[in-house]
Amino acid sequence: MLRRDIIDSPFILKHWFAKCKPVFSLDTETTSLSWLDLEIIGFSICDGVQACYVNITPEHKQELLDILEYYLSEAKLVIMHNAAFDMMVCKKYDIEFGNNIWDTLTASHLIQETLPENGLKYLAERILGVPKEDIKKFTDVIPGTTEFAIYGMNDAIWTWQLYQKFRPVIVKENLTHLMEDIEMPFCKVLMELQINGILPDVNAAKKMIVPVQHLYYEIENKLLEMFGGKYKIGIMPRARRTWCKPSINFNSSDQVIPLIEGLGFEIYEKAKKGGKSWGKRAKKRLKGEHPAIDLLIKFGTVEKLLSGFLRKFNTFVELDGRIRPSFNNTVCVTGRLSCSNPNIEQLPKNNTIANIRNLFISPIGSVFIVADYSGQELRILGEESQDSNLIKAFKEGKDLHQEVADAMGLPSRDDAKPINFGIPYGKQAYGFSQDWGCSIKEAQEKLDLYFHKYPSIRTRIERCHLQVSKHGYVRNMSGRRRRFPDFKKKHKWAKARCYRQAFNFIIQSYGADTIKVACANIIKDTMLKIINIIHDEIVCECPIDYVEQGVGYIKHCMINAIPISIPWEVTVGIANRY
Repeated sequence: MLRRDIIDSPFILKHWFAKCKPVFSLDTETTSLSWLDLEIIGFSICDGVQACYVNITPEHKQELLDILEYYLSEAKLVIMHNAAFDMMVCKKYDIEFGNNIWDTLTASHLIQETLPENGLKYLAERILGVPKEDIKKFTDVIPGTTEFAIYGMNDAIWTWQLYQKFRPVIVKENLTHLMEDIEMPFCKVLMELQINGILPDVNAAKKMIVPVQHLYYEIENKLLEMFGGKYKIGIMPRARRTWCKPSINFNSSDQVIPLIEGLGFEIYEKAKKGGKSWGKRAKKRLKGEHPAIDLLIKFGTVEKLLSGFLRKFNTFVELDGRIRPSFNNTVCVTGRLSCSNPNIEQLPKNNTIANIRNLFISPIGSVFIVADYSGQELRILGEESQDSNLIKAFKEGKDLHQEVADAMGLPSRDDAKPINFGIPYGKQAYGFSQDWGCSIKEAQEKLDLYFHKYPSIRTRIERCHLQVSKHGYVRNMSGRRRRFPDFKKKHKWAKARCYRQAFNFIIQSYGADTIKVACANIIKDTMLKIINIIHDEIVCECPIDYVEQGVGYIKHCMINAIPISIPWEVTVGIANRY
């Protein structure tokens, strides 16, 4: 039975820590989740024998935090759930962490990457068996009360218990290197991303929305004319306002799909729930087939720009003028980051309608350094397959697209791009038949020519499929796993999808691990401020007079992140606007 203490005295806290083991869990309680607004109101510690909640009062605040800082520095290991947040809280009070951290949130994702979520309360119920009625939310308790102290202690206790559950599994599944050498250093990068944010050009956003909104209504009006719709007008008496809306909602797949089928085109792509899908695959297949379809596609693009960025752009801007998106490291099964509020990872490139990237600017006296891996996935493909022809082409600096085009008898190097970019994504004959506008049989014949030139790639793909069918999972070169539960019970098409996902995983996830190592090293240079990570691209703010050194250091970190037999190549751009 754990001993529980509620502490608000520096003297008692010192006495408590004197009996504390050098491995303990930490959880912080704050007034807000936002870097600018948060104030620490308490923290909890658990070492498996005893737990405490420290109530931070104004009169003892600094002394209590000084004691915490000392024992964090002396600890052999500090366990947290969502370490990036707790580290950010401590950072606000100038408390830094060394390399002695262990994050149960990350561990959960490495062990069971297909879980719907990895939140502490969810895991307490699902993994630890804590009754749902015993799990309180922050909004259920009042700070300063005994109930709140118990709530805080529970978070630290559950974090400790999860560590006891997860640590042996991490070791057993050979995930220690990935966890401790790649993911834990990256927690500090996540912390920096949450603190740094990015500077927006608010005035430019206000100007940009006007023509985009006009284009939206212009396209909507044309579509209504094409499909026999009209605008409906009504009155809201109490608000003394009129309203106007279209009789057809072109943002609704349920309403759009019958319109497309009415034009004589079939939608056979399926959504996750089994219904018909007006998604990327259907749009790509039908693009150019009818003016109305092209307008629907353009309408969707414009609507996404407005709803995802422009309409609520100002709401993302914080009091210091910066936007701080939420970065999540435990959503994507490949280990890539996800981003929201807003999603600055998916800012469209070369968008002719509205260049959203242009709305992000460097501060006065600084510039953006944008560095990305050139041909990252193809290099990983070469490393994974050890195909002599592919490795030779890279080392001799040959044009890979032209090489493939010549081998397959394709008209130009551009025609080879779908296969060079598609193979690492696990694409097969059916997918390529859509790209090339040919039959599946013809696509397979072209694929055979590709594999004739690069035979070891086919061997590696087959070995990947064998691993899935035999073990139900695959591993990348860092040890990261992608599991396919109940694979043997799946039907033919579901198994084919698993095979595609598996090969894509071993390529894409290794790229994610590589960039994590690079970022963890880049932040060691305090002159560089990482503000965004997009798959194979790192964006930093850098003082103008430090650009030469900054570029050199960033390239060094990226090239030497995880050495491979085909050396990494990094391209760099410098600008005032993203």
